[in-house]
Amino acid sequence: MQTPPETSARDEMIDHLGRIRRPWGPVMSAVREIGPEELERRTAALNRQISLATPFGSTQKFVYDPLPALLTSTEFDNLAAALRQRARMLNAALEDMYGPQTLMREGLLPPALVLGDKHFLRGMHTTAPLAAPRLALYAADVIRAPDGQFRLLRDHTGIIPGLGHALSLRRLASSTVPELFRAGGLRSLRPAREMLVDHLHREAEGALVAVLSAGANGPANQDSVDETLLARALGLLLIEPGDLAARNGALHMKTLSGLLHVATLIRGISGIDLDPLEQGGRPGLGIPGSFGAVRAGVLTMLNAPGAGLLEAAPLLPYIDQLCQPLLGEEPLLHRATEDDVATPSKAPFITGKGYASVPLSFRLFAWNDGTNWQILPGGLGLPLVSAGSSAPPLGLKDIWVLDEEEDLYTAGPPPAEPPEHVKFLPAAHLPSRLADNLFWLGRSVERLEAACRLLMLALPRLESGTTLPRDIAERTLLSRCLAQAGLLPADIAGSAVSGRLLRQTLARRRPVAGLLQEVGRLVNAASERLSPSMLATVRFALHQAAEALPNEETALPTMLSFAATFAGIAAENMSRDGGWLFLEMGRRLERGETLAGSLAILLDAPPERLEPGMGLGIELADSVLSYDLRHAGILAPGPVLSMLLADVSNPRSLSYQCAALRVCLERLGAEDDADTARLLQQDVTNLAGTAIGLRTPLTQAGGKLRLLSDRVHRRFFTLLPEAHTLEEEEILEAAQ
Repeated sequence: MQTPPETSARDEMIDHLGRIRRPWGPVMSAVREIGPEELERRTAALNRQISLATPFGSTQKFVYDPLPALLTSTEFDNLAAALRQRARMLNAALEDMYGPQTLMREGLLPPALVLGDKHFLRGMHTTAPLAAPRLALYAADVIRAPDGQFRLLRDHTGIIPGLGHALSLRRLASSTVPELFRAGGLRSLRPAREMLVDHLHREAEGALVAVLSAGANGPANQDSVDETLLARALGLLLIEPGDLAARNGALHMKTLSGLLHVATLIRGISGIDLDPLEQGGRPGLGIPGSFGAVRAGVLTMLNAPGAGLLEAAPLLPYIDQLCQPLLGEEPLLHRATEDDVATPSKAPFITGKGYASVPLSFRLFAWNDGTNWQILPGGLGLPLVSAGSSAPPLGLKDIWVLDEEEDLYTAGPPPAEPPEHVKFLPAAHLPSRLADNLFWLGRSVERLEAACRLLMLALPRLESGTTLPRDIAERTLLSRCLAQAGLLPADIAGSAVSGRLLRQTLARRRPVAGLLQEVGRLVNAASERLSPSMLATVRFALHQAAEALPNEETALPTMLSFAATFAGIAAENMSRDGGWLFLEMGRRLERGETLAGSLAILLDAPPERLEPGMGLGIELADSVLSYDLRHAGILAPGPVLSMLLADVSNPRSLSYQCAALRVCLERLGAEDDADTARLLQQDVTNLAGTAIGLRTPLTQAGGKLRLLSDRVHRRFFTLLPEAHTLEEEEILEAAQ
């Protein structure tokens, strides 16, 4: 008697007798050891880690589930062989559709469905094959049918979703729930990841390899977290279309050292939006000229624009029949039927109320290494839930491939002579967009701190209402400083300004809130250059500062606390290269300009009337303690000017700012600008020897710092040539 086929869904963990399947035994033992409440806490901790990688302007679309999805070595090996075959078939079909189009002429593919699909990009049709395979990355979602066999649910051939999650989830989970990994016996992702990285750099021959993301301007369905994780996992730059430009038929990244040739891009932008120029002027997220660079063979794009055509639903029945015509082989992986989709296997998922058995699909990833298709020994387990389900979101699972027999070693292509790599200089190869954001982030944080210090100094004095000559002088000086800082209208600055008037002005104009908002915007814009722990700390401090508003007066200490937190993180957590140099330059330029401007006001008096200004200058520079220890609190022009202008050991002195600027500029190769900073340091140091007529030289010092800021911006961010003034002889010669 023939046994009827199974019609009920298979359980990945429990067999038909209600027993835990053997591969799941060690995992469930560890789960029982942890306990349900602790496992819920570990799951929350795991998802907090991924939330730190969320770029500005994007939302976290997925959560993680620490329980894995298991595949035995035999199951994975059979799947790997089937995926290799399907990837070869899909690539051959893609090459034909954008090349000789033999399949359409022979009637194996309907021309109307191919040529009429929106994902068919006519600009990518070529008479000869491209320099690289059109399909180089591939992912497939498979399900396990009730009979235990795997069926294909869908192909991913355009943008490959989830690879960043797949390469990051295990690393994050191993530090959060290490008990699950103690049993061992699972294949490592590291050899496969290193093979992929090595292949990408070999093919690029020393040129730039990057992950292209649409950034905050991307479509709603874009998973920018996945792109960020992928770039970090592979050690690649994450760039946006605005960072790129087409020049002389090739694609280049706009960096601080000029245009840098881009050899390979893993794209996160649909081919439809990739080249607006060749899409009939259609607005897009990409770069005009990118199709031409791919056709010319000077740019490899994974995958080539137009590869998403293989995912078109009307073409799927025809594509599934191409294995025999293209490869001469019977397909090893068949598409799931409606019955298979209705009854896929189930696996345990963690919910807020314990566990739930939910239908599961396996997403596996493959890439072409030039000679063969390599399969990642892992992937993502995805819950199959209905679109309108009101149940809490379920997490992505890490796929474990168990090694039960013998160690399996992954080997790449035969050894070849490695190409000569261009020396990577983090500062020079930093995208100019990021450097600009970090530069202005440094300036904005310093501007916020300076405003808070000035207000904390001014409010109690302006409220005192005393009529002593020294108090009146201090109020006059402070109101002028407030006007210069933009915290008080210039037309009301003077000795008559009261604390009440200042409070009313702050309540109406809210300058501190505006400065804090700008800092928050720039933190988000530069977030990809901050580690997850740094970003979490900075955002937490920002949140505390924002909560202290709207009362700007009481919020001032919280703002200073944020500035101190930011400065500490920059000093202790950032390497002294790349982005830190521009962050530091921004801070030193802003602090130097602010200090020079304030001292020009505070020290604008004859020597016998300098005392009020000197006292305020020491307080503004946060140097009261140091001054009292050195000079017993006795104010005298010589010691005060030495501390505020010439002391290179005082991080609040003007000389210190110039010296720090010089070091940064020298490391960036801007020798002429570094020499300008050195000469300016000499000038301000010499000012410490005189107490007469300080306003003009200090104002000039501030002007020189502003000019230096403009030169830095021109040199590194706008990449414009230096302005050139024609001499009289040249003008006459041109006129003739």
